Amino acid sequence: MATQQERDAFLRGWRAAMDEVLSVLAAEAHDWAEEEAAASASGEYKLPGSFALEEVRSSFKGRHQLLAWITQNGPAAEHSNDPRMAQALDALVEDHATDTDRTTLGLSALGEDDAPPSAPGGE
Repeated sequence: MATQQERDAFLRGWRAAMDEVLSVLAAEAHDWAEEEAAASASGEYKLPGSFALEEVRSSFKGRHQLLAWITQNGPAAEHSNDPRMAQALDALVEDHATDTDRTTLGLSALGEDDAPPSAPGGE
């Protein structure tokens, strides 16, 4: 299990990475919007790229905001020294959080079984 210092460093890196992704996506979306405007003005085919970029940008922004809510603003933030919080946050970031992990973080359960999935071909 990671130490609190390692976890804090990871979270700082996560936030910095999300900020960088949002910045790059904003620049890309701006470029696509300009290209679409030029294509529309000239009667050429309008490219759908900025719509896709907006969806991706929203996804990353949502993840960034979720992490901030969990670690800074949400009901679980005041229990940041609880080892269960660290394990639950690690599971969420690694995309294998169970309903128990989600509840620990102050999130709604998805109604999925907390048992780990069985190995393929296993019983």
